[in-house]
Amino acid sequence: MSGRMIFLTVVACLAASPAGATSARELLDQTRRMNQTTRTWNDRTQHLSLRIVDRLGGERQRQLVMHFKRYPEDRNRSVVFFEAPTEVRGVSVLQWTDPHAKDEQWLYLPALKRVRQISAAAKHESFVGTDFSYDDLAVISEITDWSDADAATKLLRDEPLDGKPCHVIEFTPAAKDVAYGKILTWLTSDDLVMLKFEMYDKDNQLEKVLTLSDIREVGHIPTPYRWEMKNQQNGSHTVVEFTEIKYDTGLSDEMFTQRALEHGL
Repeated sequence: MSGRMIFLTVVACLAASPAGATSARELLDQTRRMNQTTRTWNDRTQHLSLRIVDRLGGERQRQLVMHFKRYPEDRNRSVVFFEAPTEVRGVSVLQWTDPHAKDEQWLYLPALKRVRQISAAAKHESFVGTDFSYDDLAVISEITDWSDADAATKLLRDEPLDGKPCHVIEFTPAAKDVAYGKILTWLTSDDLVMLKFEMYDKDNQLEKVLTLSDIREVGHIPTPYRWEMKNQQNGSHTVVEFTEIKYDTGLSDEMFTQRALEHGL
């Protein structure tokens, strides 16, 4: 092969690869296309354990099951049922998210035997004692579907994370009800998987860091089996470990309703 042909081949490969993207928006559009084609799925069921560690080292454990379903126009719904320990068994949370509109969330507490809607102010509070807020859960699930109207984006730099080349992308949310002034994400250069989030408050102080690891292929979908959220301001952290994840089992719409919260597991 001539030198000219080698040069043209290399250029073509770079142009076709994620590394050939020149802006954050191009990278996010590529990620979105992959999620809608080669990595597409309709619903997901996952069993997981939570380990909540306070700043003094005290620990609490939780086991739960989560169901998630995608809908047209990038909308999705999820429901979480707590299985153990006894004091939280039966607690459940329903979330309807829309990356371009208002999210809605409901909480069911067995002791009260009623469903209550979570207010906009309460969305910034802790999700059942963890280092995740209700708002965090929505942001993590929908950030790759945010448009330019939802958040300004900027490709800050390329740097390795755990030995993997990554693009660091900055999001500046436009919606006033999003708790964070900016969010940084680490997106792998080769397969476009989110590995890390840094959440900054409105005063530009680092508030939380979420790292995703133990990436496994479930069918054709790269799936993180370990999450760790660190609260940089109070010293606590929450470790999430998934024990089972299944895609496309045919979850019904009825599972994602307030009635389903009351019926429980």
